[in-house]
Amino acid sequence: MAKVMKMCLFHDLAEARTSDLNYVHQKYAASDEESAINDLTSTLPFGNDMLSTLEEFQKRESTEAILAKDADNLEWILSLREEEDTGNTRAATWIPSAVKRIKTDVAKDLANQILTTKSDEWWFSDKDDEWWINRSQKKRITSKRY
Repeated sequence: MAKVMKMCLFHDLAEARTSDLNYVHQKYAASDEESAINDLTSTLPFGNDMLSTLEEFQKRESTEAILAKDADNLEWILSLREEEDTGNTRAATWIPSAVKRIKTDVAKDLANQILTTKSDEWWFSDKDDEWWINRSQKKRITSKRY
């Protein structure tokens, strides 16, 4: 689990120096992510660990790397779903190619849940709740520290 979390945390680190090229840019331009990663990791005491984690992520051979990439694609699908729900009709045309990138069964199940659930469902699922009208704050329980 820790390795997957590290991969998810660091997988786009090079983009801090190379920028996040969109799909059109990626078709015609190349970024030197390897140099950016080497420059970044060479100055850190844990740089070798970070470098090996990123190399493993890029190879996409280990279960952890595949899960981390699926998580990255799920984040994109979530963003596209939200765009679609707010009226961006083009987002709906991009979703199928993103879903085709998913590799693991668990990520496929999550993608299906994302696509069949409104993006605001997690916080606005009980629209008839009186709270949405009055928005009364519940009292918070606090403890005194001595």
